[in-house]
Amino acid sequence: MNTLTKTLLAPALLVITFAMAACGDSTGHDDHADDSGHSESDGHDHGSAEADDHSDAGDAHGHDDGSEDEHEEHGEDVVKLSAQQLERAGVLIAPLGGGTITTHLTLPAEVGLNQDALLHVTPRVPGIVSEVNGFLGHRIEKGDVLAVLESPELGETKITYLQAVQSKAIADAELNRQLTISRNTQTLLELLGSEPELDVLRAGVADLRIGENKGRLLSAYARVRAAEANYARERELQKKSLSTESDLLAAQEAFNSTQADYFAAFEDIDFTYQLRLQEAERAARVASSSVDNAERRLHLLGLSDEQVAGITDEPDVAVARYSLTAPISGRIIAKHITPGEKVGTDEAVYTIANLDTVWLNISVYSQYAGQITEGLQVVVHAGDRTTTGVVDYVSAVVSESTRTVSARVVIDNQDRAWKPGEFVTARVETGQTPVARVVPLDAIQTFEGQEVVFVQDADGIEPVAVQLGRRNDVSVELLGDDIAIGAPVVVRNSFLMKAELGKSAAGHEH
Repeated sequence: MNTLTKTLLAPALLVITFAMAACGDSTGHDDHADDSGHSESDGHDHGSAEADDHSDAGDAHGHDDGSEDEHEEHGEDVVKLSAQQLERAGVLIAPLGGGTITTHLTLPAEVGLNQDALLHVTPRVPGIVSEVNGFLGHRIEKGDVLAVLESPELGETKITYLQAVQSKAIADAELNRQLTISRNTQTLLELLGSEPELDVLRAGVADLRIGENKGRLLSAYARVRAAEANYARERELQKKSLSTESDLLAAQEAFNSTQADYFAAFEDIDFTYQLRLQEAERAARVASSSVDNAERRLHLLGLSDEQVAGITDEPDVAVARYSLTAPISGRIIAKHITPGEKVGTDEAVYTIANLDTVWLNISVYSQYAGQITEGLQVVVHAGDRTTTGVVDYVSAVVSESTRTVSARVVIDNQDRAWKPGEFVTARVETGQTPVARVVPLDAIQTFEGQEVVFVQDADGIEPVAVQLGRRNDVSVELLGDDIAIGAPVVVRNSFLMKAELGKSAAGHEH
């Protein structure tokens, strides 16, 4: 009982005490008459004249007709308190107005793991466990080494990769050699096309690296020039009758023969150097493709680009070592691996969960399924913990075992307050309805068998019977127009008004 209630009830209790004493002792009427008047603090202003009326009446209880008329004039169901008294008691009066009634459903729910942030870690290769670094409950980051295996399959794949790298290096070197030969051969052929003197030709090709083709072309060209010079000399001698016809024909035949050999060599070398360049390019492409394929196989086994690049520098003892790394950041919630154990590629050895978010799985009874849709606001309660979320998925299938529909809410769990597996209560806001008159639930009281709201007017604060409409946990709609919009109503601590009326009624029942 607060201070205001004690203050208001004290005079009434005194009145009742004196009235009982007067009724029990016939000699005490005068004393009773002197003290029967109500004090001003109880809200009734009867004055000292009422005490005189009591003493003149000779009634056993000291009441006369005049006091009853005065009670009827003021009305017994009116609370008269000053603004200071209302303020001290924490009573709040506000004008009646409209608002929104938010309807909701309260449903059971279970906190679960976010299946979109849950990962089962399985080795990419079979092997024997040599090290275990990740343990149950550990917080791990993406890329952390969970365990190390010795895997012959991985070792063979690495060896294939190394062989491919070596083959590519050889093919690339051969391609570079053929490119050099090709450029130099092209230069030589262009120079020969200008039919230079031998001294000029030797000087122009001295620094060109061509290989056997260089000597072959230079020799053929030198023989052609020599045969050509001999043929020219024989022609001059024949004109001077200093040479026989047979010598001229022999020189001509030699010239034609060496010229044919030179042209054949020229064309063969021109074709050959291009062919060899094409073969070198093809071999380099094949070698490069082999390296790429071997690298892809290593990536399929879980090796990163950095790990693949470091294979060429690995010691031989590490060729079969396989590091099982964490694909995501999170916490290890399951572990099925021990040192010395043989593991395969068909069973998960770790389960990692990112607990920054969790799923709230709401069980929606079939009769409410039509009211739950995606996008609805949800308030979650568990003890003194509360959080909010939004329905982001509603199942289209009714569970055969529970006969409920599952609705899902993603809840932020950065503080790890929500534990997967715990049961909570979910309040789903199913709609909002605007109403013309709405008051807090605290404004409603039951008085003389009716639900009432206390309304302030010129005479004081009096109860007005109301009809209630839609409601939620905090407010309720008032139906009808018994109370005008804008009328001042008690919206907080209205129970004190009811207590005051009860005290006043007890003070008059002598």
